[in-house]
Amino acid sequence: MTLEIVQNRLDKLLAVQTPKVALLTGDWGSGKTHQWKQALDRASKKGVSPRYAYVSLFGLTSLAEVRKRIAEEVISAVKLPGRGSVADELEGGAIGLKPMQIIKILPVIPYLGKLEGLAQELSFAMVRKAVICIDDIERAPCTLRIADVLGLASFLKEERDCRVLLISNQQKLNVDAKGELATYLEKVVEEVVNFAPTPEEACTVALGSTPSQAGKFLSENLIRLGVSNIRVIGRLGALAEDLEKMVVGLHPKVLADVINTLAIFGVAHLIPRKEFPTIEYLLGYGDADWSKYLNKKNEDEQSEREKQESDWDNLIEGYGYGHTSQLDREVHAGITSGFFQETAIRSLSEELSRQIEAGGLKETFNDALREFWWGVDDSHAALEKLLRATDASLKFINATEIYYVYEVLRDLGRIDAAEELLNQFIAANQGRPSSLTPSEHFGEKYDATFKSALEAEVARLKAPIDLEKTLDAIDFHSGWSPKDLTHIAEANFDAIALLLTGAKDNRLFVRRLTTLLKFGERGESVEERKVHEKTVAWLAAFAATDPIAALRVRRFLPTDVSPTSPSGDSTGT
Repeated sequence: MTLEIVQNRLDKLLAVQTPKVALLTGDWGSGKTHQWKQALDRASKKGVSPRYAYVSLFGLTSLAEVRKRIAEEVISAVKLPGRGSVADELEGGAIGLKPMQIIKILPVIPYLGKLEGLAQELSFAMVRKAVICIDDIERAPCTLRIADVLGLASFLKEERDCRVLLISNQQKLNVDAKGELATYLEKVVEEVVNFAPTPEEACTVALGSTPSQAGKFLSENLIRLGVSNIRVIGRLGALAEDLEKMVVGLHPKVLADVINTLAIFGVAHLIPRKEFPTIEYLLGYGDADWSKYLNKKNEDEQSEREKQESDWDNLIEGYGYGHTSQLDREVHAGITSGFFQETAIRSLSEELSRQIEAGGLKETFNDALREFWWGVDDSHAALEKLLRATDASLKFINATEIYYVYEVLRDLGRIDAAEELLNQFIAANQGRPSSLTPSEHFGEKYDATFKSALEAEVARLKAPIDLEKTLDAIDFHSGWSPKDLTHIAEANFDAIALLLTGAKDNRLFVRRLTTLLKFGERGESVEERKVHEKTVAWLAAFAATDPIAALRVRRFLPTDVSPTSPSGDSTGT
């Protein structure tokens, strides 16, 4: 039933005083209890305030406890003449005994326990013409039979003129409970209200009719995913509000991006189901082996796992999710913990904002370039538009792209303007040295002045190599960067020798020496093999200084190498 129908049925239950038993059912998180409370609020605003008791079966172990809880709820709502309700008076301390009255009843206190059962029956006798809500029927323990609960509901209706609402998720009832409910349902329950809100209705209930921008994005995403669990939507809504505060002031697309991630990861985490991608799959999305997409199998050739992943891929693609970034992983971490690391979210969001801005400016630049070459409208206006777009995107385009405009200016005879544009591009990209190298993958040709200016700037910006960090980063057992090997091979060996003699402890010395000796063992370049040779020569020279030194480094020297004297002659060992 839709939201409107459910609301009308609950409103009628409260408005019409005819005794009856109704069952409100629906999936977990659909908002059954919330809708009942909303109906009570609407009735109260209309002046309808019946005696009322709300009892959750969660934690109650017997029918006696249920009866006791109902009686407590009803009696606490009873109005005292000229005063508030019993509950109000008790909380305010208005009902009390004077000291002498307390002393008089002390002798009978030991006997009060025997009267407890009678007192409970007397209090339950006051439960008449009331509205009773019995919630969480599916969470009742095995000691509390559903048949007994239905019997109590029937008694309250038939003998006490009560209106009883039972709330349950029938899908979660155990086998015995389902059997008992099926047996007695038609005999006891007069009306079954199945609450199954649409995703649109659920989002309106959970996020309000006028949500924030984050709420709007979240609602759109959850509707696309077909989510109607109001409890989950409300929880994600609170997290969306937190994210909105953390990305304030950034590009609007950043908020849309993080909410997009929040929705799909939130559903995977809070409502896991077979047809929806798992958290593990989402975390690795975009980093998988692309061969499975290039060599996609026919459905009859796929394994069950491959079919499932294919369905997941279709869902993810249709939803509009790209690849999982570090920002996405931070959002996922916040979902699982219930809060976000604000510093990390803000930092990664700022980087995303810069990327989005760069993408927008590059798109504008590309549009202006296409318009210049493929249009026949006002040529002066087209050129000015191209120059404005180029100026705005200097920090985001590369050398090949700037050359297109540089070449236009030179062909128009504006040599000074072309050189000024090149200088502005170089100045704008001091922090992006890789953008200063023009592409030659497809045989592109560049003006000599243009190319030499960029090459000179790249050479100037080339950062000095930190040999110590480079050498210590190489580990032939676990991994290394080929660039690090090249840097060490191209370095002056005198500088490398200082790293050996300047090692702060023996373990560091041995580690560095062992690394240098392993150069050349894996068929590297001639320069890299020379590192090994120079290291051995350095050891041999050290060993030649005196017999003690020779003894200390003997284990590092190859068996066919003898210590070398300072003059270059070999000596025996």
